[in-house]
Amino acid sequence: MNFAFLKFHRHLFVILFVVLASVVAMTIQLGDLKTFAQIDFFDAAGEGGITLMTLLWLFFTLISRPAGKVTHWLFVGLTLTNVSMLLDFMDEFVQYPADSAWLSTIESLPAPIGMVILSVALYQWHLEQMTINAQLRRTERYYRDHSLTDFVTGLYSAKYMKNQLERECTQVKKRQSTVAVMMIDIRNFDCFNRKHGDQQGDILLREVAQLILMNLRDEDLACRYASDRFVIMLPNTTLLTAQAMANDIELSISNLAFKFGPSSVANYQHVTSCALIFDGQEGVDDMLSQLNNAMLATKHAVNLQASA
Repeated sequence: MNFAFLKFHRHLFVILFVVLASVVAMTIQLGDLKTFAQIDFFDAAGEGGITLMTLLWLFFTLISRPAGKVTHWLFVGLTLTNVSMLLDFMDEFVQYPADSAWLSTIESLPAPIGMVILSVALYQWHLEQMTINAQLRRTERYYRDHSLTDFVTGLYSAKYMKNQLERECTQVKKRQSTVAVMMIDIRNFDCFNRKHGDQQGDILLREVAQLILMNLRDEDLACRYASDRFVIMLPNTTLLTAQAMANDIELSISNLAFKFGPSSVANYQHVTSCALIFDGQEGVDDMLSQLNNAMLATKHAVNLQASA
């Protein structure tokens, strides 16, 4: 379970604690505790379970989403619903005098308001997911298999890429055409991880993966090949076009203003890219070996240029 988003919601947890503590304190102050014989423990267990479940929904929502308007609306809707559930639960243990009977009357009021807000928030979440799905479809050339995706970046894994390269090579030989394969490598990623930690490294990988996807066409396929390395298959693409696309990706990533948490200081990263053309005669392992060798040569040339 990934708790990376929790740090963005600390203020929401404080608000939730204050609201629920205030509700409990108010009911106890205004009412009188029932005797043991007056408590219906069957009802208390059912209403307490519902109250606990809405709290779990809140928790899982906050660990699944970044900070933002939709997350705040989800939080408000679920909190109001939970307040109603909590008031209903407290009724099983507290009996209100006549002058405080209004609490029993309004205990169900927050829930419908919260559900209306929650419905609007869920619709907005649906719109977000539709946009994300449209981007993910760029990574799906032949079929959709989420067991072969990389957890960190959301791109497909190296295993999936090898399968698709084998399929593409078969098609390329039949058509007597070629396929371009590109490799992207994040410069000094090991140093970045040592300096800023693996969590920030994972966030950087996700950001880079999204920028790569934004620069690809619908028929292209991107995967995370290794720790800091990505491989992209470009069907029906000339070497010149592949190199131009690689330059576009390099430029996009070099302009990414990566920031850590609340810091406003931008950290800019750079990548190295290379591209080769294959006619389907090579095996997949041989193709990837040639691509790795081309990447090593490109990085060596970049290092020489930087030190000159």
